Amino acid sequence: MQSLDSAPSISPEQAAELARIDTLVVAGRACASCTLCCKVVSIPELGKAAGEWCRHCKPGRGCGIHLTRPFVCRGAYCEWMISKGLGPEWKPEKSKFALFKTNGGRRMTAHVDPGFPTAWRRSPYYENFKVWAREAAQKSPDMHVVDVMIGEHSIVILPDRDVDLGIIAADEIVQLDKRVGASGEFIEVRKVKRIPVPA
Repeated sequence: MQSLDSAPSISPEQAAELARIDTLVVAGRACASCTLCCKVVSIPELGKAAGEWCRHCKPGRGCGIHLTRPFVCRGAYCEWMISKGLGPEWKPEKSKFALFKTNGGRRMTAHVDPGFPTAWRRSPYYENFKVWAREAAQKSPDMHVVDVMIGEHSIVILPDRDVDLGIIAADEIVQLDKRVGASGEFIEVRKVKRIPVPA
């Protein structure tokens, strides 16, 4: 865990990445009173679990260690901040979830406030998730994943159904595979162990 007494050391590569990410922010948008990302996602560097408020967050006001927050927090803009097509209803403090793309854009996750666990099922959100799921299923060579996380609990959204995978462990990932069954082609969803990256 990093010291909170001084600004964290940022490598030149990290500084360049932060500068690149800052250029993606839609003009006129700002987090302002929205602090939901400080609750819904995990921050291992701060020992914070998903679905719990960060101990440094001042809900509705911002980060209490803004100048010394970790790199992962500095570069974390939700999709509402960087996607022009998402209207004001998608701002996390209103929708009750924060959308993030990970895995090089191959995974779109709605990190839902556990206090509002069904918020993602409301209109217009659910209809959009289904559209994105259909588009994700057509990606090649690997299908993309559209899912909902409530804490560490994952629900994968597919074009024809939603699959509750339960808790996703830190060493697991979600994998989609196209299969052919008696009734035709379908998508199989499962949790698999993450392949360790060689040191």
